[in-house]
Formats: sequence, structure tokens, C-alpha cells
Amino acid sequence: MYRKGKLYFRYGTMGSAKTALLLTQAYNFEERNMKYQCLKPVIDTRESANVIRSRLGIERECQWIYHETDLYSHFRERFKADGDVIDWILVDEAQFLTAEQVDQLAHVVDDFGVNVICYGLRTDFQSNLFEGSRRLFEVADTIDEIKSTCTCGRKTIINARIDSAGDFVQEGAQVEIGGDDRYIAVCRKCWRNKRISQAARATLPFDDMD
Repeated sequence: MYRKGKLYFRYGTMGSAKTALLLTQAYNFEERNMKYQCLKPVIDTRESANVIRSRLGIERECQWIYHETDLYSHFRERFKADGDVIDWILVDEAQFLTAEQVDQLAHVVDDFGVNVICYGLRTDFQSNLFEGSRRLFEVADTIDEIKSTCTCGRKTIINARIDSAGDFVQEGAQVEIGGDDRYIAVCRKCWRNKRISQAARATLPFDDMD
């Protein structure tokens, strides 16, 4: 019987409960006796190698995705060995996938009829698209935004990286793993205003800073 799968991308800023939604989805699959597997890129080293854990404390076992992992070959061999195809694949931190790995997941959807849901960030701390997110926007069948609210009441868009003083960091490597001590989700207006304020403060004469 032909199975028709879809590739989903569900994105939001940090703190928008993406991981909690993934784990809730996994729980719902278990309640319905549906076969699924959780995965996440190895670059996210905040948890142990085989666990996806949300800030709420719930967790599920997962499998690492390494930079060189061929996801299509992995699932093709698994399905061949087991003689059965799982119903769903859930991917956390999907922004860290390579574009090639996103294409491999798309091929898993098309060739095996498996549904794949990728959860992740849209952009980095400089508001630039991650590689995996860019490719998901290009090829996903369904794209959903997980919305959260800035302290000003607007929708968060930017994952601002902060230093120990709470100032926005504007330079550095695209990937730097961290939690609330390193990132804060803000709207575009607050992000812009904060950067303007920091730039003005940096150019003040020393006498005016007393």
C-alpha cells in the first residue's frame, strides 16, 4: 500500500517551546501505538548523547545526527533490516542539519512515505538563516511558525546573543551553544533599538560617561 508522507518545518525563536512540542508529539504517538524515532544533531551538546530534554523536564531518547551522517542511507538500511517502516521521524534543533541532510530527509519522505517533522530556529544571533533552516524553507511541504512574545508585547523574531552584562553580542561564530545566560528572544524593534543604544554608548566621550 502506498504511503504518502510530508516534510514539516516548525520554527520559532529560543524559548518558544519547540522542544516541548516535539516531546508532546512523541507522547501522543506513543498513546496511539504509532512508530516514531527522535533525532538531533550532535552539535547540541547541552544534554547527553541520547536524550532530548525540554525546559519543562520531560525527555525522550534520541539518536545523534553527525555532520557526516547520511540520513537516507540510515533509514533505508533500517527499513530493509526491520522489514517495516516507522510512521514518524522527529528532529530537534534542525537548524544544525546540513542542506544535504535536509534533502536526504525529503527523499525519505518521498520514497518511504514517512512523515518527518523538523523543529528548529529560523535565524542566528545576527538574523541570518541557518543552513538547515534555509533548505527546509525551500523544500518542506508544510511550514509552521511557533510564536512567542517579546517583553514589549510584539512577536519575537531575533535570537539575540548576550554577554555577561546583558548587552547584545554582534560578532562571533554562528554556532555557540547556550541557554538563557547567552541568548534572549526579542522582536525586531527591540533588537534594533538595543543595538542603536549600545552603539551610542560606545561613542560617548569618557567625560560624558561619569
